[in-house]
Amino acid sequence: MKSNLFVQRMKMRQRTVLTLLVPIALSTSLLFSGCSTSTPLTSATSATRANEPATTDNAVPVVSLYDEEAIVTLYSQAIPAVVEINTVVGGKEYPSDLFRTPDVKGQGSGFFVDEEGHILTNYHVVDGASSISVTLHSSETVDAQIIGTDSENDLALLKVDPININDISPLLLGDSDSVKPGQMAIALGSPYGLEGSITVGIISGLGRTMAGTQTRSIPNMLQTDAAINPGNSGGPLLNSKGSVIGINTAIEASSNNIGFAIPINNAKSLLPALLQGGEVGTPWLGISGTAIDQTLASKLNLATDHGVYVVSVMPDSPAERAGLVPSGTDQGDPTSGGDIITAIDGHEVTTVSDLLQYLNTRDIGEQVSLTVIRGDETIAVEVTLDEWPQDVAFSQD
Repeated sequence: MKSNLFVQRMKMRQRTVLTLLVPIALSTSLLFSGCSTSTPLTSATSATRANEPATTDNAVPVVSLYDEEAIVTLYSQAIPAVVEINTVVGGKEYPSDLFRTPDVKGQGSGFFVDEEGHILTNYHVVDGASSISVTLHSSETVDAQIIGTDSENDLALLKVDPININDISPLLLGDSDSVKPGQMAIALGSPYGLEGSITVGIISGLGRTMAGTQTRSIPNMLQTDAAINPGNSGGPLLNSKGSVIGINTAIEASSNNIGFAIPINNAKSLLPALLQGGEVGTPWLGISGTAIDQTLASKLNLATDHGVYVVSVMPDSPAERAGLVPSGTDQGDPTSGGDIITAIDGHEVTTVSDLLQYLNTRDIGEQVSLTVIRGDETIAVEVTLDEWPQDVAFSQD
């Protein structure tokens, strides 16, 4: 029953994994999904009927999934701003002269966000890299450097010399809050080093929360069935207008076509801090909690059926200093008597993701006001945010 503030998976299973770097040296043998023996597409039946109009009243009309010409135009306009990122993670020398671990080469994707040469990508694409190069759509390869990172939100900002991108227009950053299930989703990138690839699907779901590369969960992930594979990480997910709505980040390892993208609004809110350089600190409350539903409200006889129930509080955390009251078992199951957070700075809280999303907009050292139901009372609890500690023993917020 536990669903803490860093690891709440909502409907996602534990097998969700990040699309981490893949070797540049690819195998010459390729695996094809659903391959069959070669059969001409223009069979006798299809050849004679391809251009015939429907002759019955109950014939099912053929509806195009998307405007082919529009997608081709969108691709030609957007793909120059998409890059392939190649990294080298240096090997380690050991005391013995017998061996040295070899350099590891990796590959991912990214895209230009301005005319100054800044490239947005995933943190896990460049994590630990000793050198980074970027291959442009023109096939030119240039050196890149890391400007800023946010490891907890799996974001990184790179930069190349703007002289190399005089004829490249950056992609327009859209509004991921306006995205709806069923809308078109277009993924661009270099899966398995196949530069300039495009896949098309739809937005399959919203508000997915998944564990990031560190210990903090990433809120409000977009789920899509547009094919995302290793190497797509860091590339853009576009809508039908060509605006970026997400950053391709992860896949469900045991499934086909269940991919996840960081909503672009997450990145937009953090972009100013990334531009300042260095690692962006992440605000921390220091609680573990679970979203309240009618079942939990009935079981614990709670005064409300929505909000976040405080299951545990970390020692010496902002939450402990503010006096938040937890109630849960050692296994993380909520028990009677804990605080219920229903709002933060006046913004309604119904899920753990709501808290995480709002905290992304605040700075370390800032004070936030939590609306808390404690027993029969509704009170305001003021909390001063700390920076996320590096030695957190378990995932929470």
